[in-house]
Amino acid sequence: MKKAILITLRNNMRQALARGKLSDAADILARLKVEDPLSVETRGFELEFYLRSDRLRDAEALAGQLTHLFPASGRTYFLAGMLAYRQKRYGEAGSHFRESQRLCPHWQTQHWLGKALTQSGAFAEAEPLLQAAREHQPRALLDLAWLYERKNDLPAALQACEAFLEKRPGDPFAIEQIVRLKARMLEPEDLIQEADNLAAHGERIPEPLVPEIVARMFDTGQGARARETVMERLHITDARMAVRLAWVCHRARAYDLACTLFLNHLEENLSNFKYLSALESAGKKSNRLPQVLEAYQKRAPVAPHLYGRLRLLSRRP
Repeated sequence: MKKAILITLRNNMRQALARGKLSDAADILARLKVEDPLSVETRGFELEFYLRSDRLRDAEALAGQLTHLFPASGRTYFLAGMLAYRQKRYGEAGSHFRESQRLCPHWQTQHWLGKALTQSGAFAEAEPLLQAAREHQPRALLDLAWLYERKNDLPAALQACEAFLEKRPGDPFAIEQIVRLKARMLEPEDLIQEADNLAAHGERIPEPLVPEIVARMFDTGQGARARETVMERLHITDARMAVRLAWVCHRARAYDLACTLFLNHLEENLSNFKYLSALESAGKKSNRLPQVLEAYQKRAPVAPHLYGRLRLLSRRP
């Protein structure tokens, strides 16, 4: 009887997590903790629940325990890899995905290993993994596009995006990437001229093109125009676009603009240590470190790792 109950609960938990019904998943998890509290299945569901609920602190504490307690569980290592990937610790993510693949080979693990290797810059190893994954998951084509873009093979990146769009017509992200890649393939002067032509006809620059155009403006000595274009978008709500602009400004040493954009979207990036380092650098170089400290103090109760960064920043001259 108990076995049948566990089977039902586990099936229901899988469905609730897959469908994003986190409230239902929380109730089922509570039942599983009563019926089967110490099993690898229940603890794995708990870890996945924390990941899907964005409770990354809880997930991090649990992942370390579970890889120690269940070293033969491929799923445990896969979830630990997902956590590390979410936190942008790509080397660690790759190690976990490798171990998961060794214990329990699966195309999905290969796919995520390919993504982690791409982010780590191991393109030669990542490419065949992503090529294999595209047979099961068309979105692997977009991951291949990112790999090729990082290698600066823009035609190959564009081709991969177009291949995905053939399988998923109308996908807004793929369309945005195609527009952006085509813009990157233009000469700086041609891209800026395209922006001028749009303005002359009273049209706004398509948002996916803005970071590229701003970067070209900075690169060609048109810093004032670049700053004006960014100033118009300092408070955009699209976090992904704002962060792209922040990185463009940071690379162009427009640290005041970068600091504002990074601060505006700190909430979504509390576990992104590269992001935090860039924010601190921009804050220091634009004489806005007190604002960064204030933002950290406000969020430290829910992100305790910020206390350590606060102590280090407070010691700086």
